[in-house]
Amino acid sequence: MGLWFTEIEDNEISYGYKTKDVLFSSRSEFQTIKIIDTLAYGKVMLLDDLVMLTESDEFVYHEVISHIPVCLHKSPEKVVVIGGGDGGTVRELLKHQCIKDITLCEIDKMVTDVSKEFFPSLGKALEDDRVTVKIGDGVAYMKDMGAGEVDLVIVDSTDPIGPGEGLFCKEFYRSVASALKDDGLMVCQSESPWHSTAMLHRIRDNVAAGFEHRKSYIAGIPTYPRGTWSWTLAAKNPIFPEEYNRSRFDQVKAGLKYLNDGMMVSVFSLPNFYQDQVSQ
Repeated sequence: MGLWFTEIEDNEISYGYKTKDVLFSSRSEFQTIKIIDTLAYGKVMLLDDLVMLTESDEFVYHEVISHIPVCLHKSPEKVVVIGGGDGGTVRELLKHQCIKDITLCEIDKMVTDVSKEFFPSLGKALEDDRVTVKIGDGVAYMKDMGAGEVDLVIVDSTDPIGPGEGLFCKEFYRSVASALKDDGLMVCQSESPWHSTAMLHRIRDNVAAGFEHRKSYIAGIPTYPRGTWSWTLAAKNPIFPEEYNRSRFDQVKAGLKYLNDGMMVSVFSLPNFYQDQVSQ
């Protein structure tokens, strides 16, 4: 049968990956980090035995969490990424010349080190001159930031357990809102639309504590639980997806693997059951 890795979700569902080798396994101060080499998806990063990214489909997550908010902002120059220590989101942000300064705040240095070794196409982005990497608690970092300092905040977090739990609370989103300029945007990953109603309402209510205006959007990621993932865009002012900056997107779209012109708006078209969850 060979070696298989199985991810267990909520003791209800399991996902299996036939594995060629375990390339790395260690325990950091915060979590267990493993890199496995799979037949179907290439190298996979696991945090506490949950799939964080794969060589095969990481571009979906990283493109939609970065290019959509960048193209909906009037003039994004200063960006903060909370989490995202693998470097994938930063890699996509760097494709936009309008962005002058990116600060990545990652709590676990081992994540950045491992990504540079095993996923160099992602990790090397953290060495760019426009990027400052701060190893520390993202909740505390945002709380200490001055009011109106940043254009865009991207919360590229793990699930709301372990090191990432603090990034799913009302106080955190109030801090993010305070740090943003009046025309600023925040985007966070907001789990699968197929997750429990309680989980989805918790995320919605926490984001709403800091932001009056919110728009959810979705994309398919085969290696994430239940196959479909969501993100929540939030702002102090109304959000109009159809008004994204087309010229800015034109400058980067040739190098993208997932997003195209039509999808920049269509990702905001939600199935009825999920629209009901996020709007109640």
